[in-house]
Amino acid sequence: MKKKYKYVVVSGCSFTASDAPNLPKKGETYGDLIAKHFGAKHYNLAEPGGSVYYVNRTILEWCGKNKDKLKDTLIILGMPCLDRWTTWSNKYKQWVNINIGCLNDNKLNEFFHFFNTEDMKKYVKSCWNENDQLRSAINIIVGLQSFFKVNNIDHVFFDASANPPYDTYYEKCCDAESFGGEYSNKLLWDSLIEIENWYKHPEYKSMVDFTISNMDMRASKDDPHPNKEAHKYWADCLIEYIDEKFNT
Repeated sequence: MKKKYKYVVVSGCSFTASDAPNLPKKGETYGDLIAKHFGAKHYNLAEPGGSVYYVNRTILEWCGKNKDKLKDTLIILGMPCLDRWTTWSNKYKQWVNINIGCLNDNKLNEFFHFFNTEDMKKYVKSCWNENDQLRSAINIIVGLQSFFKVNNIDHVFFDASANPPYDTYYEKCCDAESFGGEYSNKLLWDSLIEIENWYKHPEYKSMVDFTISNMDMRASKDDPHPNKEAHKYWADCLIEYIDEKFNT
């Protein structure tokens, strides 16, 4: 019997969001299309530049505010790349996503009293590490998966802007010998992450791999963000996966 979701909630980065000029309009994202398929209300919590920390926070906040809706909710998380983090701004009383590839953007200086882009560069050189980023992501994912299971919430993870994808990140970016040894991220990923609810496309490693491989699915020639057609294609893939997983 087909499930009748009343709410479809998505979070992620710009590969899920619709609030930037280069992104599809509201109503055209994969989240919108999946919600329409189920006749459900759509909540898009994604934000361009969103980090795994952002995904964790926004989903838990939504669930905390909407406990009465959880049994009728489908949650979809388009997991962002791991080259960013989220920190708090005392100046503006808000969270700020920081991408290590954008530390020359002086607009970041506006968010903090004294913490500027030069300080961020020093932090990255001194403390930022791929092993630590993946370990933090594993901690977050384990927590979310446990929360979803305890509350019986149907949910799907997939690699959105993640390149390399999460399940091979430790092979491409991590050094097990200098970070945990026998307690490496590979061990923790393989033993703690439940991949049963992690959508993997049969051909493409992630949504960004899909757009990189297909020029006509990009926002523009030089912009790998998914266009309207890419969101439609990805929505169809996810709907097929969701129907097979939860409605059979």
